[in-house]
Amino acid sequence: MAFLLENKELILSILNEIKNGNIPIHTAYNLNLDMWAEFIEYMHDKTYIADVTIYWFGADDTHYDEMVHYVDLTKAKLTPFGEAFLETGRRFEMDI
Repeated sequence: MAFLLENKELILSILNEIKNGNIPIHTAYNLNLDMWAEFIEYMHDKTYIADVTIYWFGADDTHYDEMVHYVDLTKAKLTPFGEAFLETGRRFEMDI
């Protein structure tokens, strides 16, 4: 349960940064670049955010050999789902 709560808090923090016009970076969340890319990709796949680009490189074209080169959030924006999730999270925090 704590892991899920930490994920929710991380998602809310990243959404808040993007909404406020900031570009979140992995070091601020104590994540390495690979973990950061996976989490951002998760948020994109679950439609919290849009306009995300993750640059990969590897020795060949096999997926397991790929490494993250850069996570580009300069054009990232919240989706309607992300906006709603952020608003719900804020209301939840105010109720505690």
